[in-house]
Amino acid sequence: MHKLALVVTLWATSAFSQSWNSNAGGWNTGYGTVYGSFGMAMATQNIYDSMRLNMQRSTMRAAMIKKHGLAAVEKAEREAKAGKSVPPGMQVTAPVPQSKHTGAFKPAKSTPYARQLGDALGSTAEEKRAISQIAVATRQAFEAQPETQTWKNDVAGALTFFLLGNLTIAADAEEPTEEASQALFNAIGLAIDATPEFARASQKDKQQLYEVLIGFTGVPLAIYTDAKERGDARQLQQARELSAQLLKLVFKQDAAQLQFK
Repeated sequence: MHKLALVVTLWATSAFSQSWNSNAGGWNTGYGTVYGSFGMAMATQNIYDSMRLNMQRSTMRAAMIKKHGLAAVEKAEREAKAGKSVPPGMQVTAPVPQSKHTGAFKPAKSTPYARQLGDALGSTAEEKRAISQIAVATRQAFEAQPETQTWKNDVAGALTFFLLGNLTIAADAEEPTEEASQALFNAIGLAIDATPEFARASQKDKQQLYEVLIGFTGVPLAIYTDAKERGDARQLQQARELSAQLLKLVFKQDAAQLQFK
């Protein structure tokens, strides 16, 4: 899934990036102000470890299927469940269930979150307007992707997009495969299912977190893509540092320590 290509559709990317580069310095306390302004923020800190366990189970099972075939793995799982021994060399782990989509919500027709993001991050009227428009455009492009139709209006989808996008930028690396992206989406969905704060969350709170996470991905994506196109090493480094800061803000860990495989 070529999520980084979403940025090509964003409004006035180059003009915004150059203004941001010269005036805003890439990072300011507005990010923390926006993210910490609602109760759902703390819940995301507890999701990462659960997500990693789900991914490890999924990866182990996928490796066994690749080596032995799906039929053999499913047979071994049935036998293990019945208390029987499994073939030598076969590691059995229960199939990772599908998420219940606890993070899903019914979207309101109009929300103020993109404007609030612009107001918090921009230092001039032009920057505030540009950031708001980037947040809106990123969400529209994200939700229009055929591959993300099951991700939209779900906090798990926004958190997956945030993690994949910002890890890719921070490391200046290739995007993961579509298969890995979908596995991560399900793993995050399961982690959200197991987080009590999300079960109690209102539709409004879920939508706010969803839109903020997408906006937090769109801004560094715009800067990163423009830097790549223009060969601007300084701006590229700024985008990488911004993504690393955002990852630390949400997950309370350095970007280098975060993994999803």
